Amino acid sequence: MIDENRKSANLTRPSWSHDTPPAPRESGFTLLELTIVLLLSALMLGYAGLTFSGYFRRLSAQRAALVFARDLKLARQAALRSRQPVVIRFDEPDLWYEVVEESSGTELVKRRFGKDGDIGLSAIDLRMSGDSVALSSRGVVDLSTAGGGLGEARFSMGTTSYVVFFNSMGASKVERG
Repeated sequence: MIDENRKSANLTRPSWSHDTPPAPRESGFTLLELTIVLLLSALMLGYAGLTFSGYFRRLSAQRAALVFARDLKLARQAALRSRQPVVIRFDEPDLWYEVVEESSGTELVKRRFGKDGDIGLSAIDLRMSGDSVALSSRGVVDLSTAGGGLGEARFSMGTTSYVVFFNSMGASKVERG
């Protein structure tokens, strides 16, 4: 008999249960959870920014060195084709160089570096006295002002540098320096 009373008590609901709606369930994230996610996102973005800034510095310096190596070949070809001396003049403080036919003064190429230039760099340095590379009408580079048997031009962005080594025939090699 007791069991039947329990069953009937469980089956009948109190009359007041239909009058009050169930409490709504709270959903969403807490302020602490959102703060942690934002903090982790900021840390990851900061790390990615530092990583990519180093990559872009290396890329700028390498690209400038490769462009100079190509311009050195262009200067040699122009000297051979026109049978006129060609000079590559560096302006290190203003971060630019130009390739000019010496006798006519015709500018073949001018490369600007730095914030407003073609490639962002912090320094260029031609390791030869006179800050110019002279090519004879036969396309031979005068390395008498170089410290050794090779000419050297250094292109830097921040702490990253690339060096172009070149011989008297204009052949060049680019290395990280």
